Amino acid sequence: MYPSQIIRAQVIRAQVIRAQADRGQQQGEGSGRQVWIPRNEVFRIRNIFEEHDYHVPPQYLPSGSLNVVDIGANVGLFALYMKDLRHDCDVFCFEPAPQTVELLKRNTAHDSRIHVYPYALSNHGEMASLYLNPRNSGENTLRASAMTSSDSIRVPVKDAASALHQTGLTYIDIIKIDTEGSEVEILQSLQAYLPYVGILMIEYHSEQDRRTIDERLSTHLLFDAKICKPQLGIVKYINARLI
Repeated sequence: MYPSQIIRAQVIRAQVIRAQADRGQQQGEGSGRQVWIPRNEVFRIRNIFEEHDYHVPPQYLPSGSLNVVDIGANVGLFALYMKDLRHDCDVFCFEPAPQTVELLKRNTAHDSRIHVYPYALSNHGEMASLYLNPRNSGENTLRASAMTSSDSIRVPVKDAASALHQTGLTYIDIIKIDTEGSEVEILQSLQAYLPYVGILMIEYHSEQDRRTIDERLSTHLLFDAKICKPQLGIVKYINARLI
């Protein structure tokens, strides 16, 4: 059951365009769209489209079409943000929660270059329990703890490297990972892929995970971070070869 009523909320593409112009990147005229999202999670629109949690400086991106991987895609806001930045990019979305996948597909059905994969990623394959947060679908997690709900469903989990191999991607311009605690395991699986990844944007959920993420990304350089509170934030890395 969704934590709140589903609504159609307005997303103003112009907000992305203005931010690009402020940072020296020119684009066309802005426009709006509507997205399906739980009522009490509309804050995600503000985080992504107004506060630009996942902004990438345009000088760090190649001029051609981009390959983007979104691990923990939720209802698809990051995918739509990337499509506003580069309309010709391909976005590969991974999301395991069935009801969230329904909204993800509804929000991205208009674009054949947004691809949806309804399963979780880790460093192994199995069927696992996904613990559902009753107030926030973005905090659904594979990790049981004293803070997680007892409400859970069984979902498929695939090895991250194997899943990306099946997409046929040989180079990835951007990977975003927000999986509520599985980030380190995903990086472990993707270790051989990392030299072929331009930019990684990863949410961490503990100080130990943040340090481990930094150690794992020896081929990349930290270029930005957003610290939400102690033990929670977003770190952004770029492949050292691109600097």
